[in-house]
Amino acid sequence: MKKFLKNFVIFALMIALGVGIVVLLKKTKNPLEHQATEMAARPVSVMTVSKQNFEATVTAYGNVEPASVLQGKSQVSGKVTYVHPSLKVGGSIKAGEVVTEIDPEDYQTSLEQTQADLAASTSQLAQLNQEERNVRQALSVAEENLKVAQANLNNVRRQDAPVRKNNEYIQKNLNLSRKNLQITQQNLALAQKEQARLQKLAQQRLIALSQVESQQQQVLQLEQQVVGQQQAIVQMEQQLSQQDQSEAKQDQSVLQQQQAILQQQQQVTELQGQLKTFESRRNSANAQVKRVEQQVKGQKTNLGRTKVTMPFSARISAVHVEVGSVVAVGTALFEADNNAGVEIRAELPTQHLQALLAGLKGQTLDYSAANMPALMQSLNLQAEVKIVGAGEQEQRSARVDRLAEAIDPVSRTLGVVVAVDQPYDNVVGQQLPLLKGMYVEVTLSALQNDAIVIPRKAVHQGRVYVMNAEQRLEIRPITIQSQEGEQVVIASGLAVGEQLIVNDLIPVIPSMPLLAKNQASAADKSAEPQPEGVR
Repeated sequence: MKKFLKNFVIFALMIALGVGIVVLLKKTKNPLEHQATEMAARPVSVMTVSKQNFEATVTAYGNVEPASVLQGKSQVSGKVTYVHPSLKVGGSIKAGEVVTEIDPEDYQTSLEQTQADLAASTSQLAQLNQEERNVRQALSVAEENLKVAQANLNNVRRQDAPVRKNNEYIQKNLNLSRKNLQITQQNLALAQKEQARLQKLAQQRLIALSQVESQQQQVLQLEQQVVGQQQAIVQMEQQLSQQDQSEAKQDQSVLQQQQAILQQQQQVTELQGQLKTFESRRNSANAQVKRVEQQVKGQKTNLGRTKVTMPFSARISAVHVEVGSVVAVGTALFEADNNAGVEIRAELPTQHLQALLAGLKGQTLDYSAANMPALMQSLNLQAEVKIVGAGEQEQRSARVDRLAEAIDPVSRTLGVVVAVDQPYDNVVGQQLPLLKGMYVEVTLSALQNDAIVIPRKAVHQGRVYVMNAEQRLEIRPITIQSQEGEQVVIASGLAVGEQLIVNDLIPVIPSMPLLAKNQASAADKSAEPQPEGVR
């Protein structure tokens, strides 16, 4: 224990001694003199960042396919009686030429029968229309007759009134004449009595004979009056009888006119009822005519379908029929590829397509199906195709027709369909036409305005070296929009007018001094050719 304490004390004294010596040296030491040093400026090749027109280009591959393929199928059944001589695999048939023909005899017979039915139905309809016109004319006549009968009835009734009044007058006169006759007969009776009395007196010679004769004359006059009045009464009775007959005739005429009116009304009602039935009968007849017309149209269509014509100039890719074959509806006859154009579906990664569309940044695009033609025109994509593996072949102009409907689930690429019109026309020398199944290279390009383009060698793992205004190194991260060969299009990170370093720096120290090579000695300048804009 004592030995441990002794060693500890010695160790503490040594430490205290060392600290004292260090403090003493520090106090007696002269201050250090610092001399400023500066890293030598590194000569670099720089280019001024500017905007320029740039054509973005991507390459893809695909197979040539016809723009349209005709699957020739039979639309009627029957025996094939004709086949075009060029209906062979690889053969060419012009538009409008008959490719195959099926025996048309049965269809011609059916058409003639249906046309005869149509003629009969049309004749029935014409007859019905004529009947309707006749009934309308008869109705018009019946209505006029009804008006005439009503007018006659009114006339008869107007004539009946005076007859009845005249009859009343005659009856009154007859009654008066009968009363006068009675009075005259009474006077005659008195005169006869007076005559008898006077005759007795005359026989007794009490009065003169002249009085008796005078009384006899008076009696004779009264007898004549009675006879005259009786004759007048008879005449009046005859007139009254005639008037009664006239009145009866008038009544009979009224009844006859009323019966005529009823008959005309009945006839008008019957004709009106017949007219009402014509509408339904005409509708039925028209429906029959239309039905038969459709049958005729169908028969003509079937007759026309016995001939299969080529709708466009085409090359035959498959043949399934020959003369004598019996085919049913839907039987495949041939396949033909349209000569008017071919299509190539080129598969592009989405980032490559985005690079082509970079020039449209900020614009609103409508990708709906209805706007697809206008969209493809606004994208302004240029296309060229070249056959792969066919030696030296000229590139052929194509047009971007449409985009595929979906991303390929395996390759995660989007199909861009380009079209070449009239691929068989104007093929020069040893060049080959674009045939079905050929593997071709598709080059798509789009012109971009005001793009910042720098050499690829100026990019270092997503960064660039910039000489700032103080001529010192600034390491700048950038966003690359697209890369085309030895050129890179910058989306962000660089501004127009900045000095971009285009050569390698070793080591790379931020803020290290730099010197553009045109400011250094001529001996330090690089002999290698520099890209445009490099100093």
